[in-house]
Amino acid sequence: MDDQIPTSQIWSRENCHTKYKFQMKRAVLLTFLATIFATLLFITSSRLYGNYVVSMVPAEASRAAWLEHLCPRYSRRSQSTAGLLKLAWEPLVDDAIFFLDTSCSRALSGRQACVVESSAYHHPHRPVRLLMTAPYINHTYPLLQVVLGLDNVRASWLDLDQVFREEPLLTWHRERQWMLNEARAPTFVSDSGRIELLRLYGGTYLDLDLITLRPMPSFSNWLGWHGPMQINNAAMNFAKGHPLSQVLASSIPKTFDPTRCCSIGPYMVHDAVQEMCPEKFTSSANISEEDVKCGDVTVFARTRLYPFSPYNELDFVFLKKKGKALNFFANQNETYFLHLYSSHTTKVRVPLGNETLLGEAAMRNCPKVYNAIVKHGMEL
Repeated sequence: MDDQIPTSQIWSRENCHTKYKFQMKRAVLLTFLATIFATLLFITSSRLYGNYVVSMVPAEASRAAWLEHLCPRYSRRSQSTAGLLKLAWEPLVDDAIFFLDTSCSRALSGRQACVVESSAYHHPHRPVRLLMTAPYINHTYPLLQVVLGLDNVRASWLDLDQVFREEPLLTWHRERQWMLNEARAPTFVSDSGRIELLRLYGGTYLDLDLITLRPMPSFSNWLGWHGPMQINNAAMNFAKGHPLSQVLASSIPKTFDPTRCCSIGPYMVHDAVQEMCPEKFTSSANISEEDVKCGDVTVFARTRLYPFSPYNELDFVFLKKKGKALNFFANQNETYFLHLYSSHTTKVRVPLGNETLLGEAAMRNCPKVYNAIVKHGMEL
């Protein structure tokens, strides 16, 4: 007689098979739903709220490795972010005027806020972008509220992994070359970041200590003298992918010296421009006092972008009007900026009103920020 499998055992196997098929279908469904969720999370990972881009991804998921080096306090899980706004990276748009704050600060000083407003005030139809290395900002701070309330101003996160995503600066960034001198790291990041952003997107870069006095040149590809052997990088304009910005980006890894504050600053820019037009650049002591053309690049005379020397003329800007400051606004019609040289003058305080050149410049060129400073009893 042939062996027969009991009916109860057959039913048990069928039940197991049915259960297995159900589990497989459920796993496939869950995988599909997880994929959809991840896609939606990616698409909605940032939102535009007012004039700032806000990340919707949890901090733990979006924490950048470079943060612990440049902004160590923001890489700690114990760092409170209550009441703060998390920014997200956003690429620059065409013809943007942009500023970089690499100090990891969550707000702006009175002078910095004035600088941003002054650029927006004189260029109401151009996008003005404030990129900050701090992933969270105090958007309720009065001066930041004023700046972000301006129609053409936006703030976003300065994500260094996005800035230095291509060679020739990708390896330089990944190796944290800019951290070889911790005290100067914010300066190195700023010097390199502005050049790479100009190379990638074009537009106008301005330092956060340059008050704009009138509309900037309508043409592209310009910068300005700082001294006979220095072309300053505090104000620069380039078309996207311009050959000079390509040369400057390629020069950074080769020229960078962490022991020198300005190794990838004005001297490097001067050398790059001189290499492009050696016949235009001489050893003349007065060369920085005149405009020089190098192909389609204009190097403006020092006084057109930087009217006061940081070595012997800054008193004219910060002390009660004297000398060159007396008739500055009445006589100047070719100067684009008032450079405050923050590295030398951050701790210098001036009285409000038009008793000083800085005070009058603020009243004329950043009226909303100036009124907020007066209202809240702040310092300029």
